[in-house]
Amino acid sequence: MPDANHEPFLYVDERLETPPYRQIAEQLRGAIESGTLAAGALLPTVRQLAGDLRIAPNTVARAYTDMQAEGWIVSEGRRGTRVADRAPESARADRREGLQEAAERFVRGLRQRGFSAAEIAGEITRATDGAS
Repeated sequence: MPDANHEPFLYVDERLETPPYRQIAEQLRGAIESGTLAAGALLPTVRQLAGDLRIAPNTVARAYTDMQAEGWIVSEGRRGTRVADRAPESARADRREGLQEAAERFVRGLRQRGFSAAEIAGEITRATDGAS
């Protein structure tokens, strides 16, 4: 997680329509699903993460609250907030649905801006070929 010597792996892009608390929650879920954050990993405090991201603490608190309600993380009071031992049962289906919904929103937005399906597909291929 973020510290004075490393770039935080979470970020908030204010240009996106997605609210900051959802951006944080989605990135944390992705890190948990990919194994970047292992079960039991300690998360930064709300105040620490808010400071690192330069956002309001309530924004981080909302992301943490939503993730705890979904079973992704557990709060242990003064001992901190940790990644849950097991991902929620519905995680795989939710992940697939999330990808599908995000792709549909993304494509719909680009189509509304006048891009053709071929242009969109070409740029997605180019972007994913360059991704690691």
